[in-house]
Amino acid sequence: MNTNGFVLNDVFVANAREYQTRPVRATKYVPGMESGFMVYFSNKPCHKEEILLHEGIKFFDTENEAWDFIKTNDKQYARENGILIEFEVEYDIPKAVLHRKESDIEKKVGLINCHEGDCAFISDESSQYDFFILSHDYGESEAWIIQDMDNNVRVWYNDLEDETFFGKEKDIVYEKTDKGEYLQVAV
Repeated sequence: MNTNGFVLNDVFVANAREYQTRPVRATKYVPGMESGFMVYFSNKPCHKEEILLHEGIKFFDTENEAWDFIKTNDKQYARENGILIEFEVEYDIPKAVLHRKESDIEKKVGLINCHEGDCAFISDESSQYDFFILSHDYGESEAWIIQDMDNNVRVWYNDLEDETFFGKEKDIVYEKTDKGEYLQVAV
C-alpha cells in the first residue's frame, strides 16, 4: 500500500472509518497516530538591530528524543553575511507530526518552505521533510488524517475556512458501517 511515503500505523487503522462521497478513510488525530515529533526553535531576542530572526525545526522518532534535544539546550548556528554566528535559542514544546523524508518540493503535500536562506539555522531540517503538524498548542483546531482511494495521505484541520473536509460544504457524507451500509454523518 503506497501512501505517498507516509507510514500510517495501527492506531490510525483501528480508528479510521470509510466514508463515501469522495471515498476516503479518515479519523480525528489521537495520540499514537503520529509518525514522530518536531521541535521548532528560534534565536533568543537580541538587542542588536542587525541580527535577523533565525528559525529551525528538527524531527524525532519519539517524544522523549525531542525532549532530550530541548534539554541539551545546545546553541545553534546561522550564517549572516557569510559569517557563521552562534545563537542561544528558545524551543517550543514538541508537536506530534506525520512526517516522511522528502526533499523534492514537487513531491511534498504537507508544509513546505518553512525556513529558507538567511533566516534558517544550519541545523534546520524542514526542507528535508514533508510533514503535517497533528497537535497544536493553540486554538480549537483538530487534525483529521485522511487517506484517499489512491492511498494518498493528507491532514485536514477543522478550523480552516478555505477548505472543507471532503470539498464542497453541500456534499453529503456517509460513513460505512460494519454491515456495509452507509449512514449520513456530521463531520
